[in-house]
Amino acid sequence: LPCPATVSAMRRVPELLPKFPADRSTGFTLVEMIVSIAIAGVLVSMVAMFGRGQIDAYIDVSNRAQLADEADTALRRVARDLQSALPNSVRQSGSFLEFVPIRDAGRYRADVDNAGAGNFLDFPSTTDNSFDVLGPAVNVAAGDQLVIFNLGQTGSDVYAGTSRRAISTGAGSVSSLQYDLGGLGQFPLASPQGRFQIVSGPVTYQCNASAAGGTVLRHSGYAFAGTQPTTFAGATSAVLVGDVTACSFSYTPAVLQRNGLVVLSLTLTRNGESVQLLHQVDVLNTP
Repeated sequence: LPCPATVSAMRRVPELLPKFPADRSTGFTLVEMIVSIAIAGVLVSMVAMFGRGQIDAYIDVSNRAQLADEADTALRRVARDLQSALPNSVRQSGSFLEFVPIRDAGRYRADVDNAGAGNFLDFPSTTDNSFDVLGPAVNVAAGDQLVIFNLGQTGSDVYAGTSRRAISTGAGSVSSLQYDLGGLGQFPLASPQGRFQIVSGPVTYQCNASAAGGTVLRHSGYAFAGTQPTTFAGATSAVLVGDVTACSFSYTPAVLQRNGLVVLSLTLTRNGESVQLLHQVDVLNTP
């Protein structure tokens, strides 16, 4: 026979079992899940209906802001280049805008000093081809050319070569310049202020809006030409900005006032959004 302690333990075991009814079910039924999903779908649709306008507006504003920033950056780059243009070197034809950037500039000695010393540029002389630089030294790179009193007219035109000469002084920082007459003789005109400029080559900006994925191109590293070029053999060409649907250049020389005005217009389009910017650049033409 079992001892009384064993019988007492066996009687307490059922007391540890859960007292829930055996037929009670737990979790969700299929109908409850379907109803919950339907309600959640209705709520999400309502939220999307009221929030879609704000999301679309945010995307449109973001696209316009990005386009405006790209257009503004491109036009500022062109304006910065034009502000360093050699006087009377800007010319425009159709979708092409060309100019000659100045690399460095200074004043040449036009006479001897009080002690009778100094290498001055003697313009009446047809053989004098060197002079001292007044003030700080200038930087010269290989292939640079010297320009004095460029008027952009017949007889004094940087593109025709009449107002520029190849620098024969070695590259580096120099306080005395020597140049090659090159069979052209002396410069045709002296600068009343004794100014000179150092240039390397022309630069052209080209509107190419008609091509697929329209662009504005920057061409550099090509040779001088008497007439404005439309093809650029051997040039370094880079895309300034893309998504261009319209662009235009115009230039008014205003020679009598010794300044000119370049008007730049640029339209960019992306994802159904368009931005048009207009920029004017004052060009100083005092040689």
